Amino acid sequence: MKKSLLILSSLALSLFSIGQTQIDNPGFEDGWETPEWYMSEPEPLNWSSLKTADALGAVAPVVAFQSTSPHSGTYCIKLVAKNVPPVANGLLTNGRVHADFNPSNGYVWTETSDNQWYQTFTDRPDSLTFWIKHQPTTGDKSKVEVILHDNSQTGQLPHTGVITHWVGKARADISTTYTSWTRLSVPFNYFNSNSPDYILVTCAAGDSTIALDGTTMYLDDFALIYNPLLVSIAPSATQNINIGVNGTMLTVTEQANAGVTGTISREWKWSTTSGTGYQSFTGPETGTTYTPNFATADIYYVVCETDFGGTVVTSNEVEIVVTDPGQNTVTISPSAPQTLLTDQTGTMLTATESPSSASSREWKWSTTSGTGYQSFTSAETGINYTPLFSNLGTYYIICESDFSGDVQTSNEVIINVPSSAGIDENDFQFTIYTSGENIEIKLNTIENNPQFNLYTIDGKFVYNSTLTSTTSQHPLPNIEGVYVYQVIVGNRIITNKIKL
Repeated sequence: MKKSLLILSSLALSLFSIGQTQIDNPGFEDGWETPEWYMSEPEPLNWSSLKTADALGAVAPVVAFQSTSPHSGTYCIKLVAKNVPPVANGLLTNGRVHADFNPSNGYVWTETSDNQWYQTFTDRPDSLTFWIKHQPTTGDKSKVEVILHDNSQTGQLPHTGVITHWVGKARADISTTYTSWTRLSVPFNYFNSNSPDYILVTCAAGDSTIALDGTTMYLDDFALIYNPLLVSIAPSATQNINIGVNGTMLTVTEQANAGVTGTISREWKWSTTSGTGYQSFTGPETGTTYTPNFATADIYYVVCETDFGGTVVTSNEVEIVVTDPGQNTVTISPSAPQTLLTDQTGTMLTATESPSSASSREWKWSTTSGTGYQSFTSAETGINYTPLFSNLGTYYIICESDFSGDVQTSNEVIINVPSSAGIDENDFQFTIYTSGENIEIKLNTIENNPQFNLYTIDGKFVYNSTLTSTTSQHPLPNIEGVYVYQVIVGNRIITNKIKL
């Protein structure tokens, strides 16, 4: 088991998982090597079996085989329990095997004296997934086990009775027959808040020292899943309130992950500019709820910033429109900028007039912020207006409301109708699909820094990632339903719905 110099596949998978560390050579595509004393059956790089054990390797049976019937790619591993006798497990590890004529004395371990036999690892994943085919001999079972451990003692499976150096463990005991490739997922259970130093993976076809001859297990495409940190506040709808009057209470929902070991704290903040400039309230608001109340008429944007022990995540915005009941005002919402393609219908805008409805109104547009507003070809005079433009450009929309001679102008809403920024639509190829709890994205180019955004059906932000590879995988566990995605390449935006 030599450490592979072909690191591109590992780097790619790491990028798929948003920069988090993965098991080396997780799909067995980074190369294979044949032990010098046995020239017919190779082992995958970064993995080892009985043939590279610390003893008896030259006489040990071959129980790990290269297979060309993978779940994906070109290769997978095939593990077979063999009656030597005694019966030897079909064994594979990213550490090293200690073999013995007495199976009870055998084990695998992290041999830190030689980098062939260990993988350093300092992250805290939430779960382990892998693909499997399994044909157990009747009454037998197999396992896949991963331990994360520190460097205070040797990491070993089976353990010696001392596990104080263990940080976390994931284990799948497998007795079911899987005749076709099946994805399994098991959670990591953590014993403390430490960061590990090493990861030790053990895969065994057959039940330890009582394995039965012929039990066979195929494995492919290991992945460590890191749940995203999510913060959302609800209800997310725009609120219209008077100055000094309580609005509807907002509640924050926070999703941590296994990497969060510090204290979780939060603070509600506000701004009068959407997307930026958030500041603390005079008396900091740090609870799980906040009730809007403002003393000055304006449009406010409220968020909750949650600190997950050092990583701060900002929630979606909630727009709070505050009006003075003693003054005629008009505001339009939602006020967030919209980006549309030509002839694409945008999100409907609504005019809110206070203290009572205006006698008349008209929606207008300009290509210059703050000035030059003009009527649409067909005058828009309703309480609602839905943006739609046939020409490229940036448009500024307002509503002028006439309160029996007192004409008030609303806030502006920006509508961007961008060009394709030099990207030929015929040359751009894009595929998105779901696989278990993952979203997988395939592009034919990563020029112009592609972005992937995910929103709930009512527009609440869920997830964002910069696409740094033409093929990427985005783990999004524990969320179900219909969502709206955006893929942004240059100034081109692709939007559609996806069911998770």
